[in-house]
Amino acid sequence: MPSIVQMRKRTYTPLSGRAGLTDVLVEDIDAFYAQLPPSNAGRDATGGSHCATLGVAKCDAREGASSDPIPKSSVHNLVGTSMVEKRFRILDLRIISRLLPNCVYDQQKFAAITIRIHRPSCTVLLFTSGKMVLTGCRSYIQCVLAAHEVVRLLRTASPGYHFRLRNVKIQNIVGNVDLGLKDRVLDLERFHADQSIFSTYQRNMFPGLIYRPDNSPVVLLMFSSGKIVITGGKSVSDVGDGWQALWPIVQRYITARPDAARYSLTLSEP
Repeated sequence: MPSIVQMRKRTYTPLSGRAGLTDVLVEDIDAFYAQLPPSNAGRDATGGSHCATLGVAKCDAREGASSDPIPKSSVHNLVGTSMVEKRFRILDLRIISRLLPNCVYDQQKFAAITIRIHRPSCTVLLFTSGKMVLTGCRSYIQCVLAAHEVVRLLRTASPGYHFRLRNVKIQNIVGNVDLGLKDRVLDLERFHADQSIFSTYQRNMFPGLIYRPDNSPVVLLMFSSGKIVITGGKSVSDVGDGWQALWPIVQRYITARPDAARYSLTLSEP
């Protein structure tokens, strides 16, 4: 049995004057795990495995993954909401559409004004209540900057009126992954047969398969070409961690293209 390591603690004192928070130094935790025998390297301090702490999905991703590298996921689009605080009740979008540049407003088609911002690249929907929906950003910082830009335009176009930004929140993050399949395909038929409880696939209506796994922060939209869209995440870590946990499942259904052998024989003929 390894000797007991005395865990030192340090205290954080917030500026607000609340009670200090204590945690264990990372160096002491590393020293404790260094004394464990190799057979217990995959267990935590309480004797249980990491599966109980990290979750079954993440453990399957670590233990069941092969030597193939995990394809990297990237954030493609971000949808956020915000609120413009004002002293009057509603916004007159008809007047605002005449004052703001790069905006479109048609009350008969849609109840919001569409504002397009060049830097950062973003499209904003502004409603009479002051609520904004921001799409097209790649990060939370860009979403906040776009919301501040709309408030700045309102202040410039309407001097003497009070506008203030409030509550910028992320509602959905859309990412994408390219598996890079050349002579292989993603067998969606077999995937749907094995995962029919968590998937939706109707090839005659839509070529993609929608996979909604249990206890996962993301939803996958998969195509046989290897293009995958990741949606439903509330943060960038949800997209990355969710894809890493689901990659071992997706990897099992990558097969050779049915006509790849026939195509190679055709090329070899004189």
